[in-house]
Amino acid sequence: MLVLARDYEEELVKRERETWENKKYWYYNASSYMRPIEVDENTWDRMQYVSLNSFGEVIGYLGYGVERQARYVSNLWIVNFADDKSFGIDVLRMVKDIFEKYRYRKIVFSVIIGNPVERSYDRLIERYGGRIVGIHKEHVMLPDGKLYDEKFYEIFRTDYLEHRKNVNNAE
Repeated sequence: MLVLARDYEEELVKRERETWENKKYWYYNASSYMRPIEVDENTWDRMQYVSLNSFGEVIGYLGYGVERQARYVSNLWIVNFADDKSFGIDVLRMVKDIFEKYRYRKIVFSVIIGNPVERSYDRLIERYGGRIVGIHKEHVMLPDGKLYDEKFYEIFRTDYLEHRKNVNNAE
């Protein structure tokens, strides 16, 4: 279940801090420098959510930046703390809300190449008619001291809605 992070800040900060020294989360943290997540008091510049399991426990964090003047979403933050399958449903719900509830015109986001979630992002943009915008070579340094390439994506609302229409017509 996707809910605003504000009400779960303490548990979210604790769960995210547990990722700091875990190699599995190097791609998410994208740095050797760590600082506690800050949950905003408002939703003007970014939206922040937690994903809850059926017991009401925080299993993930989802968020995005909001570019209000140009009406688009940037910098997706998505991390599954528990490898819970229901987390994927919340990711799709967030995308749906961005385009259908809040009516933003596009999403731009990136992934560090080699991140296991990269394949999921490739499928997401394929599913919704998005595209790979480009790759920045040797753009991010992870805690192992190596430089990694970063892949950039975008999905437009018009393409998303066209896909949804086609899926609904096929059913």
